[in-house]
Amino acid sequence: MARIWRNSPGQLLAVYLILGVVALAVAAASHPSLPVRDQPFWFPVLVFLAWRVSCGGRTSRLILILLSMYSFVGAAFTVTPEWSLRVLALLAIYGTQVALLVSPAIYQRTRRYATADRLASVSIRWTPPLWLPLSALLTGLVATVLSLGNEDWAAIPGCGPVGATIAHLPARCFGLAQGSPVRFLTAYQGTPLISKAGLAEDWAQWAIVSFAVFYILLLLHRRPAVPPGQPVMAEDPAVA
Repeated sequence: MARIWRNSPGQLLAVYLILGVVALAVAAASHPSLPVRDQPFWFPVLVFLAWRVSCGGRTSRLILILLSMYSFVGAAFTVTPEWSLRVLALLAIYGTQVALLVSPAIYQRTRRYATADRLASVSIRWTPPLWLPLSALLTGLVATVLSLGNEDWAAIPGCGPVGATIAHLPARCFGLAQGSPVRFLTAYQGTPLISKAGLAEDWAQWAIVSFAVFYILLLLHRRPAVPPGQPVMAEDPAVA
């Protein structure tokens, strides 16, 4: 796997597209309000851009990174009334796609001075250190607590007649709900009610977001530099 991460941009791009197909399937089975990139007609565009990246296109790589980050942010701020494993799966997929695009192999493929012997000499640790997931868990917990500042009116779970729609619930069954993206804290007759499932999803979601951001920044920090004495060639404008 380490060799593929360093020296096989084609295989990494294939994984990127496979993840794109999985994201389409997950998004189709989830909330109807989806980012534009999750619509099926966008997939041929992703295939074309991935092909251009395999040919060394730097502009195409940048577009793919921006599209993946857009989808990642869209999934991170999708407000759901209850636990949604699909949202967590989309976050993991989009975060992995961005990590693939900033990997040493794909990064070097879009550099004109990258040669086969140079790619073979690239040695970057891609496995995350222990402090990274621990920091992501802590940051996710802090973000979950801060999300209590996000509140809106919502129906109290378990209040009102069984099977009644929201339009038929009495006024006493509505209260301020806090949290984001899941409203896990509500107040019923002055008594706070905490949804453990909602709290767990908020924490998990913000932890995944934090881990993805930390990991991508770590990869960018460890990006290989041009070897001493190696001239940096200008890129052909036709490669995009």
